[in-house]
Amino acid sequence: MKARPSNLPEKPDESTPQAPSFDAQFGPRAASAAEFAAAIDLDESLAEADLDQLFRASGGRTRIAGALVRARVDAGVPVTDTDPDRTVAMLAPALTPTVSGTSREDGALYLLALFAWTPQITSSMVDLVHAAFTAAEVTTTATPEDLTSLLTAEGLLTASADTDAVFAVPDLIRALMRRVTSVDTSLAAKSPHEALGAAISDAVGRQRSDSRDGLAELLDLVLEIRGWRVLERAWARRSANVFIDAPSSIEAYLSVPEDVLATNPILTLARSAARRIDSTRTRLGTDDAAELLAATDFDSIVLPELHGRLFAESAPALTADELTVLTMLEARTHRLNRENEAALDVIEVGRARLRSLGAGAPGPTLMLQAELNLEHGRNLVIAGRFPEAVGVLQRVVQFAEIYAPNSPHPLLGGLVETALAGMGHGYGSDMDRSLERARDSARRFGMEALPEERTAVCIEMMRSLDRLDLEAAGRFLAELDAARPAQFLGPIPDIARSLYYVCRGRASIAAKLLTENARIAFTPMAGVPSSRLSALINIAGFVLVAAGEAKTLQDLGDHMGPQSPGYSIVKARQALAFGQHDRLWSETAQILNGDQGPRLKSCAMALRADILHHEGRGDEAVEAFAHVLDYCAISSSAFALVQLSKTAREALISASADHPGWDALAGSFSGDGVTTAVLQRRLLELPETSPAPPTTPTDLTPAEMSLLFAIDSPKSVAQIAREFGVVSGTLKNRLSALYRKLGVRSRAEAVAHAHRIRQD
Repeated sequence: MKARPSNLPEKPDESTPQAPSFDAQFGPRAASAAEFAAAIDLDESLAEADLDQLFRASGGRTRIAGALVRARVDAGVPVTDTDPDRTVAMLAPALTPTVSGTSREDGALYLLALFAWTPQITSSMVDLVHAAFTAAEVTTTATPEDLTSLLTAEGLLTASADTDAVFAVPDLIRALMRRVTSVDTSLAAKSPHEALGAAISDAVGRQRSDSRDGLAELLDLVLEIRGWRVLERAWARRSANVFIDAPSSIEAYLSVPEDVLATNPILTLARSAARRIDSTRTRLGTDDAAELLAATDFDSIVLPELHGRLFAESAPALTADELTVLTMLEARTHRLNRENEAALDVIEVGRARLRSLGAGAPGPTLMLQAELNLEHGRNLVIAGRFPEAVGVLQRVVQFAEIYAPNSPHPLLGGLVETALAGMGHGYGSDMDRSLERARDSARRFGMEALPEERTAVCIEMMRSLDRLDLEAAGRFLAELDAARPAQFLGPIPDIARSLYYVCRGRASIAAKLLTENARIAFTPMAGVPSSRLSALINIAGFVLVAAGEAKTLQDLGDHMGPQSPGYSIVKARQALAFGQHDRLWSETAQILNGDQGPRLKSCAMALRADILHHEGRGDEAVEAFAHVLDYCAISSSAFALVQLSKTAREALISASADHPGWDALAGSFSGDGVTTAVLQRRLLELPETSPAPPTTPTDLTPAEMSLLFAIDSPKSVAQIAREFGVVSGTLKNRLSALYRKLGVRSRAEAVAHAHRIRQD
């Protein structure tokens, strides 16, 4: 180890109480580098550049400089060593200032401790530090502005040469002041960290939604002070928008320690989101915040470590924000597991607990309320409770438009989900408006695609089929195949694809897509009392009829119960296929008198018009067709007209060519260049989509029809009996009754009769 130079100043007696002054805390200040060198008598030991650097780093304070040089010599490192970590370690604990008392200088020292934590002292950081000083309730009559002037006069704050910064704290002074983690309560009510955290939280809360200035600086400061609660507040107020507001927030949230996450569900969610977007950043190889936000699937984040915490009896009391986040995550877990009713129950429990917090407890932030509403709306859409879903989702959109109009979340998600709800209930114009607003807003945010792009494309494809624009539907189908499969849409994409195939004259392929695709799963669909699924089953039933798959349609109906909203439309389609006028009338009456929306009603009325035309009741058929046009105009969809047989379609279009309902329907497709003539031409160009019902109707019951289909196979009577759950003798009795009703004498004649019905 090198010997200590004899010209070093003696180490002061640090046990002696020091007066509360800057000189006592940091040592005397030299006015110039020459005076500084003379004071520590090191003018020959250091090069001029090194001496100048030490002078500036210590703010000219000889006590600090001398102690540092002495420590370097004792440690055997060069006096000129500038390694920042080693330098900080060599500043003895005795050099740490003591911030106590109530003098003007003590107040200035407290302010200096605040300045020391700012990575760069810009003008906005000066304002923030002054706000933190006020929040700390420092016992002094001097203003922060006066104390800032005092610090600059003492050289503890220096004018910065950096064009972006206003001041700088000398490096060694900064390192020492960062050691001040607590202060005497007689001086201030908060520690420097607490005061800065309060000021940052207030700044984030007051920040306008259209302004992101300074947010990156705030996050940098949060990392410096390890103010994790500030990150929690930022997420509660801005959620995923924080990633586009300040890309550095990814690193900030990834830096949250595990021990903090263990007790903080909000930060657990935020860090998981940061990981997800960081993964997207690596995958895409871009730092463009708008592109990353659109390409990251935040909605599928599930956190097993938080599962069940909402219902844990021994858990500590939860804040309103924590309750809201846990409710949303618990409901999302159930939704992604296809447990829709459980998800809705969780939301109800969470809302009840929020109401029980009492009037005095702070409620959740508006952002977290909106996210819970978005999750609630998604589950209501899945449940087929469309009017409720639209009401909840509209609250999401209203919040976004009022409080976060310049942020993509939750505005874009709310608009896309609102459009999806419109698809279920059949209000196409509302769907168009919601999607148009979503697309326009995304472009305004610099996004080429929506966060829920696949959902949006699927809706746009259905809307192109509603206006019979098959060219556009083909393009959307290609986009749908290429879109990132983020949100679960169940059978909707395949149902839309099958409808497109029918309109292109490929009904047999469409039917195979539905019957051989595991995603469709007709039997589970048929047993769910959801009007959302009734809309899908309606299209599926039409596809089966168009392909001549009467047996499959019969099987679908057999698995349904009257409680299912799709039951009546399937039974009505069966009745049309077999020419059963009375049964068709009674089943369609159930739909027309119900509340399942204009799309389903337009289809029911179209089935009536079709059978009336087939029976030669032209005037009644035209009258029913006029009602079809009215329902189609309300739903903004020509789908019901597609299901007419080609002969009925041609006759009824010709007979109603001047009906005002055509103009109303064409006008419902605003901005798409659709006219009455275009719609009529598109309808007339469609292939056959509904084989005409038989001339001689049959009044078989659904059970008898199922039996007739069953014997049209190579199966034995014993095999068929097992499928029907009866003994062979009982089945033979039923067959005898069926033969008498059909006027035939054998199984072969009954099968031949069934074939004639289908051919007619």
